[in-house]
Amino acid sequence: MSEVQSHDFGISIVIPNWNGRSLLERFLPSVLKAAENYEGKWELIVVDDGSTDDSIKFLQKHYPLVRLICNPGRGGFARAANRGFRSSRFEIVILLNNDVEVKPDFILPLLDHFSDPGTFAVASKSYDLDGKTLRDGGRIGEFRRGLFRVYQNYDILNPSSSPQNSYPAFLACGGFSAFSKEKFHRMGGFDELFSPFNWEDTDLSYRAWKRGWNVHYEPRSIVYHKPNTTIQSRFQKFTIDTISKRNRLYFTWKNLSDRNLLIQHLFFLFGSLFSSLFERDFAFYPAFLMAIRNLPEVLKKRRKEKRHRQRTDREVLYLTSLWSEHGGEIVQS
Repeated sequence: MSEVQSHDFGISIVIPNWNGRSLLERFLPSVLKAAENYEGKWELIVVDDGSTDDSIKFLQKHYPLVRLICNPGRGGFARAANRGFRSSRFEIVILLNNDVEVKPDFILPLLDHFSDPGTFAVASKSYDLDGKTLRDGGRIGEFRRGLFRVYQNYDILNPSSSPQNSYPAFLACGGFSAFSKEKFHRMGGFDELFSPFNWEDTDLSYRAWKRGWNVHYEPRSIVYHKPNTTIQSRFQKFTIDTISKRNRLYFTWKNLSDRNLLIQHLFFLFGSLFSSLFERDFAFYPAFLMAIRNLPEVLKKRRKEKRHRQRTDREVLYLTSLWSEHGGEIVQS
């Protein structure tokens, strides 16, 4: 894989926004600075998802270079991101949350990987806004107790500058990753069944892995992010837990095809109907009922995706575990 020069790719930076005027004011200048630092062609798109604050007026007044796309009503992250991808002009799309600050040189290390035609997405390293606490490294996926778990990170303490040393990631976070637009569209983009938030990026990345493509972690590309800034400030914890648990079931029912792992999952579901009551996990019940209600749609999507599978679940879990061979260390659970 040859090193990509700065002018080889045009990039579209897409930022979904919902009532994030204060976040745009704080974080957008760093994104614009990084874009201007990039020597190739670029564009910056903000997709406003039905904001009721003055986000639109703020952008029109202070950032005339930004392409502003306005959804008529709120549809959630997946819909806003999909519209941004459809409106983008260039072959690589960098998707950012509106609460992400970026380093001026975060773009080029991401692009190094796209000279490999098998690359679907590349995820950045994120620190907390304090600049010291690692939030997201290479995301580790595992199947345990009947469910996929994607909460652990690994990091590469001394990353190579060579793109030939590619580090696998179970998922590319939708808040700070670069994507092949052509492959994104071939997959139908983010599944809007997961709206308004959570697990849509895990679903997209996992489908890409099973189609035979690769998702990378790039520790040389650094951003700063405080997770769930928008979600936690606008939704109650019970609502967030319910949506997350529902979407986790969607993800599992839609993508898990290994027979033995499916049996483990069914045992988990049966046990959870009883154990959640004793554990006071009351969000499980509305999540399960909502997921069951949409089961026909989930199974329809499952059958459609099955036609494109090139890898098994176990192959994906194996390939995304190879980070340890590159000297990766688990840094967060």
